[in-house]
Amino acid sequence: MDKNWIENTFDWCVNILLNAADTIGVTYEALNVWVFVIIVPVVLVISLALNVYFLWESGQRETDFEEKDESFNQANQYIKTLNT
Repeated sequence: MDKNWIENTFDWCVNILLNAADTIGVTYEALNVWVFVIIVPVVLVISLALNVYFLWESGQRETDFEEKDESFNQANQYIKTLNT
C-alpha cells in the first residue's frame, strides 16, 4: 500500500497546527502540548463519563419500563375479568 497518503496527512496536520500557533501567538510545541496532552484527554474523560451516565440512565429506564409493564399487566387482568 502506498504510504504517501500518511505523509501527506501528517504534513497537512502539522501545517494546520503551525498556522494555528502563529494565529494564537504561541509556539508549535506549546499548542501541541495543549491539544494532545490537555484538551484531548479532558474531552475523552468527559465523553466516557457521559457515556457511563447515559448507559446507567438507560438501564434505569428499562427497569422502570419493566415495572410499568407488570403493573399494566395486573391492571389489564382485572379489566379482562370485568369484560367477561
